[in-house]
Amino acid sequence: MTSPPPSAYTASTLAVDHQRRRRRTRLLLGGVAAVVVACLALWAWSGTGGSHDDDRPPAAAPQAPDAVSRTVETPPRSVEGRAAVRYREEIRQVGATADAPGAWATDKTFAKGFVNTIRGFTLTKENATDAKGDRPAWTLTFPGPLCATTRHVSAAGWTAVAYAGEHVDPGESLGAPCDRLAVVDLDTGRKRWEARLGTADAPAGNVNVTMTDGAVVVAGDQGSAAYDTTHGKRLWTRSDRGTCTDTGFAGGSALLALARCGDSAAPRFHVERVDARTGRTTWTYRVGEGIKTVYLASADPAVIAVAAGDVEVSHLIPLDEHGRARGTIRLADTHTPTGCDRPFSAVVESCRSVVVGARALYVPVDDDIVAFDLATGKSGRRFASSTGAMTPLKMSGDRLIAYREGSGFTPSAVVSLDPATGKERPLLLFGANPDDLSGTDDPTRDDVLYEHGRLFFGATSVYGPTDKGHRGELSNVAVGVESVAR
Repeated sequence: MTSPPPSAYTASTLAVDHQRRRRRTRLLLGGVAAVVVACLALWAWSGTGGSHDDDRPPAAAPQAPDAVSRTVETPPRSVEGRAAVRYREEIRQVGATADAPGAWATDKTFAKGFVNTIRGFTLTKENATDAKGDRPAWTLTFPGPLCATTRHVSAAGWTAVAYAGEHVDPGESLGAPCDRLAVVDLDTGRKRWEARLGTADAPAGNVNVTMTDGAVVVAGDQGSAAYDTTHGKRLWTRSDRGTCTDTGFAGGSALLALARCGDSAAPRFHVERVDARTGRTTWTYRVGEGIKTVYLASADPAVIAVAAGDVEVSHLIPLDEHGRARGTIRLADTHTPTGCDRPFSAVVESCRSVVVGARALYVPVDDDIVAFDLATGKSGRRFASSTGAMTPLKMSGDRLIAYREGSGFTPSAVVSLDPATGKERPLLLFGANPDDLSGTDDPTRDDVLYEHGRLFFGATSVYGPTDKGHRGELSNVAVGVESVAR
């Protein structure tokens, strides 16, 4: 028996059972003061926390409002964690699945997508958790379901989403026209602008959205287009490209395009550096024959992830400033990056467990994190986990931020790792109630963010009850943790 594809509300008991088997119950928020204090004492005694002055990063240069935010994290005054956000929803239909695309954070707000809404939660002391979950400060409702999001946020707190411009019945979201684009101010919950997609419109599941400095870029079945981030003016379109079609983009401080060319049965892939303001290609890298799937792991420095088989990533290829391969990183089975493939999604910059720095990239290996040199492809420093699995999250200046799962009486943690010395410094410690993270705690599927000293877990799908007896139960959509001393 084959289960139906996921949608805004698709009855899929098999999907529910599969997801719940994957859930790993962990420690989060309540009853951990003694554990945290003990761990703090241990770090202080062992010296692994290092000097506070040495670990404090330099101040980041001011960014333009429409530039993609690149935060440099400051160590908190206390690493003891407390609840910052809890967002829950009730799905009454037995066996139903609700899509929850997108999770974003600024220094003031956490926002989460759910079906055809985005809800924003103010990050203040007054926004305390209760049994029903936090109350959103604002809710933005769209006519139809969200069909494409980007993880990027501008320095002013704006992000981009694509959505259906008309209402669709539950269970039909994959066939809905993904024909609208908007830039949303995450701190206010207001649309800055919206546009009808022309050459880039396509059914939901076939649209890719990203942001780069000053531009929002969309790819769909019939072509691609870019819009000015601040005002929504269309900058360029690309639709007639011969035998090649843009399948998606990766953004950030630069813009990469992934193009599929030639016969659909045996396609060839091109990776292009694109000028975000003009749409002109500045260089092209032609991926070798026989590659089945390509993902854009990073736009700057440029790194692509390729699958020599089907969708399982087998190699990472860093590219230089002229689009030439710097080397090839062959991945063993234990090195396989997670999250690259999202079924029924056109997202190509989804290799969340690959974090790329100026000189090295970092991937999870078993429970640890291993660095690979971008210039040589050789493996370098290995950051060993003392407890559960570690997941690289982002670069913060020249340091790596990682999430480490707790184990037994050891709390979960966010840590700062120094690639030069191997030194580790804790940023947040938290633990304790098995239900606090349930449904959001799988880094291979769910969104994990660390922004402005706070850690957020966001589900990408939320599931209804397995039977009528469980109706009325609330499911986690997102959970956030922050320092007790902000």
